[in-house]
This record gives sequence, C-alpha cells and structure tokens, in this order.
Amino acid sequence: MWREIGMWFLILIVIFVFGRMWFHLVEGLLAKLKSLLNRHKEPPVWHTFEETGGEKSKTHD
Repeated sequence: MWREIGMWFLILIVIFVFGRMWFHLVEGLLAKLKSLLNRHKEPPVWHTFEETGGEKSKTHD
C-alpha cells in the first residue's frame, strides 16, 4: 500500500516538474519571438495625457 502511494506521489512530482519546465520553455520562446517581431517599434507611453506648452509641471496648492 505505501509503495503504491509513493509511486503515485513520484509520478505526480514528475508531471509537475515537467509542466513547470514546459511552461518556462514556452514563455521564453514567446518572449524571444515578441522581441524579434517588435524590434523597430517605439516603447509604449507610460501615460495617456498630452503635455501642453504651459502646463508641464503645474502643482496645485
């Protein structure tokens, strides 16, 4: 009985480790592919507001 439980536990650990490795492999390949496809694009803007000439750094008191 304990041997069967140990075998199932070992099988589940192997499946878990393989899944983690597969996930990191696929995510790494997707990141590499994205960097190759988006090489000439400008980085995204951090804000959506447009700055005007006189209101660049106005603080409210």
